[in-house]
Amino acid sequence: MAIDPSASVYTRLALRFYDFVVLTVSNLFAWRCPTGSKLLPFYQAHIGENAHLEIGVGTGYYPAASAARLAKVKLVTLLDLNPNTLAFAQRRLTRAGYKGDIEAVERSIFDPLPEEMRARYDSVALFYLFHCLPGAFPKKATDVFRNVVPALAPGGVVYGATILGKDVAHNWFGTRLMKLYNGKGIFGNTEDSEERLRQAMEETFEEYEVQVVGVVALFTGRKPRQVA
Repeated sequence: MAIDPSASVYTRLALRFYDFVVLTVSNLFAWRCPTGSKLLPFYQAHIGENAHLEIGVGTGYYPAASAARLAKVKLVTLLDLNPNTLAFAQRRLTRAGYKGDIEAVERSIFDPLPEEMRARYDSVALFYLFHCLPGAFPKKATDVFRNVVPALAPGGVVYGATILGKDVAHNWFGTRLMKLYNGKGIFGNTEDSEERLRQAMEETFEEYEVQVVGVVALFTGRKPRQVA
């Protein structure tokens, strides 16, 4: 099965440089949303109590950096389309000292989740996923939320972060990265705006929040609506 460019770019070699290129340089200078002071605290603040689902795992930086916070969580499920990222993230989380169960699920988020994952997770993280997906807000977000919501346990939260491409002020560096990544199919976010993300969240959740730091939208959604 062919893997979309947004996923296939994460080769074993590329994963070795991902944290520096994306989490250090790009987040600070292009997207203006620092990893250490903004994204990581936001990630850790919403980790659930019993089971956590990580969708679009990258290098596994966020769960590995949160191993102490995850100590009370019995299960972490990693879901991604790329087997390289799944293996890399699973090893990293284990080496960080996480003692609970780790599941790796190789799957597209545009496909419904397996039945055994229903009503299982207190927290579902979607970090830097949406801007890598083809399509545009609100539809692609609504499609993803429709597949994710059934996995939420009662009282659970869906949360994440995404780089916006529309109605935000990109600087010189960010503008050039946007053109490069969208041209190669690594990003698909030229029409993704805060307003359209809010529309998708309003359609899906009774309670939601969106805040923009730099050109990155940080979002949370709770109490899913009954969506057909």
